[in-house]
Amino acid sequence: MIFTIEAQKRTNTKHSELTALRQQGLIPAVIYGKDLESTPIAVKRNDFLKCYKKSFQELSFYEIILNGKKYHTILKDKQIHPVSRDFLHLDFMLVQATAIMEFEIPLQFIGEPIGVKNGGLLETLQRTVKISCKAEDAPEEIPIDISDLQIGDSLHIKDLPQGNWQYKDSPDTALVVVLAPKVEVAEAPEEAAEVRVEENTE
Repeated sequence: MIFTIEAQKRTNTKHSELTALRQQGLIPAVIYGKDLESTPIAVKRNDFLKCYKKSFQELSFYEIILNGKKYHTILKDKQIHPVSRDFLHLDFMLVQATAIMEFEIPLQFIGEPIGVKNGGLLETLQRTVKISCKAEDAPEEIPIDISDLQIGDSLHIKDLPQGNWQYKDSPDTALVVVLAPKVEVAEAPEEAAEVRVEENTE
């Protein structure tokens, strides 16, 4: 998914000036990359939030428009206030289409396991995977069919579909497992009161 965001260049770096920007509804940010010096910018908070809220389910790129020029980027880092949870600063990294990079890709689980229909419990152990590939080959998400899983079955990295990328996690890393239904254990009867036997002393 690609989002387009207008940005404005900024020259202010003082704490008070950054605070003033945030009060104006802007988020201080930078764009940087192999062929681009770190460039301070600011983006509208509301515009960014609309995109960010949609970016959880798949890999997302941000087309930053600055002075009429487009920069193809990914959101590399963010600073969030620990209390208010407001975005304080954003780092956008320039992405070249042919550059080999590492991405974290969401998994899309398809279907309902047979084991779940038979009373089992589906436990999701990992919802994303790390891959290495060219930016232009990175999938937005990776689908995985779990409908044939029986109770006790699991799926691993090695079971994922192959593409123009390499998985960075171990092939044996488990992603989902269908657990057996919990069996209620009857409470054990209360132990009989201990009876003390006093030894006769002569």
